[in-house]
Formats: sequence, C-alpha cells, structure tokens
Amino acid sequence: MYEELLQDLGLTKSEIAVYFALLDLGSSSTGHIIKKAGIAAGKIYLILNKLTQKGLVTYAISSGTKYYQAKDPQRLVDYVNEKEQELSHKKKELTKILPLLKSQYSEPNYRTSAEIYEGFNGFKTLYEWILQELHRKDTIEVLGVPKAANDIFEGYILDWNSRRIEHGINMRIIYNHDNREYGKLREKMKLTQVRYIKQEFETPAWIIIFKDYVTTINIQSGSPTCFLIKNKDVAQSYKKYFDLIWKTAEK
Repeated sequence: MYEELLQDLGLTKSEIAVYFALLDLGSSSTGHIIKKAGIAAGKIYLILNKLTQKGLVTYAISSGTKYYQAKDPQRLVDYVNEKEQELSHKKKELTKILPLLKSQYSEPNYRTSAEIYEGFNGFKTLYEWILQELHRKDTIEVLGVPKAANDIFEGYILDWNSRRIEHGINMRIIYNHDNREYGKLREKMKLTQVRYIKQEFETPAWIIIFKDYVTTINIQSGSPTCFLIKNKDVAQSYKKYFDLIWKTAEK
C-alpha cells in the first residue's frame, strides 16, 4: 500500500526498494543495499544518486568507501511540500502562456469538425463543454426532446439548467408532444421558452443548435450517442429549420 502512495509522489519502485532497505540497514555500502533491496548491481549508483538529489538519502565516505543512509522519513513530507511548491510555480507559468496555447489551438488546422460522445459520461462531457462555450445572452435551441431522455437524465439536466440560467444563457426548447410533464417544469424557469412538436414530426433523436455547432443525440438501450458537428453553414440551416418548427409548434 505504501509503495503505491510513494509511486504517486514520484518515486520509482527501485527507489522505494532502496530507501526501505536503507531504513532497515542503517549506514551501509552498496553491496549490502543491492542484496537487501533485490535490485541489479548496475543500477544502484543511479538510484542512490536520484534519492540523494531528492534529499531522501545521504552518504559519508570512510576509508575511500561511500556509506549511504536513509534520511528521517519526515523528509518525505518535506519532499511533498517541495513538489507542491514546484507544481504551484509551474501552474503560474502555464497560466501565463495559456492565452498563446489557446490561440494556437483555435487555428484552422487544430479545429475539430466532428466529434462523437458515447455513454452517460460522454453525454455529460458534451453538455459541460456546451456550457463553457456559451456566454451571457447567448441562446441555445433544442429540438425534439423525447420523454425517454428526461426520464434518464432529468436529475443532471435540472442541475445543468440551473447553472445555465445563472450564466444568463437563453434557451428555446421544443419537446415531443408526450413530454409535457417535463416541459411544464421548464416553462417555470427563467430565460427559457418552451413549445411542443406535433406527433407527426417527432424523431427518436433530438437536436441542439448553438453558435456554429449542431449536436444530434440518440438514445439506444438507455445509452446516448452524441454527434457534434462544427460548421457555420450547417448550423445556420438547422437554425432556419428550428425557427420554422418553432412557429408551428404548440405552446
């Protein structure tokens, strides 16, 4: 159990074996360490050097021979603190260059034109990403939501809508005709307009339109598959289709 913890802190299995061998042996030459730790003789100096650099091992020279000794285990806590400070510094440096990295990511050759999200985790990943992409006074339009979708995802979707409203994002949503139970809850929400599609226009999938994106979501055996497309012309076409359905949909 301790090996897994120490590996998470950045120590290798060989470093852990040598360190614990030294805890047991006390001051020792390399020969005894090799035997106790059960490692290859050719690696011992490299491992001891790394442990010394990490401040976990020290050594003294007597009659021309190096004798190594493990530092107090309290040093492990100090080592973790140093790693935290190092990570904090790296985080600050990363924050400084993040705008440059984002600008490079947004270049045409880095853009993804189509993506697929599968399963409930994929569904949530997509919805969380949509929330990040939208800004105050933006509008998201949803077409043809079946009752089965709300039956499965209602808890998560209610929380998502609450955060959407906090961010000042508008929604127009057209439910399938049999989904008024959930639609009535949405009608009470701020920044939300609700209508209902006629039965003859219903499909098993639903469509989400926002900015230059179109998402089609289908549920098969209770597990969603989400197709995301980024294309301005396609999004505008779907937007026109949504507006047409919205005019004829029931309130």
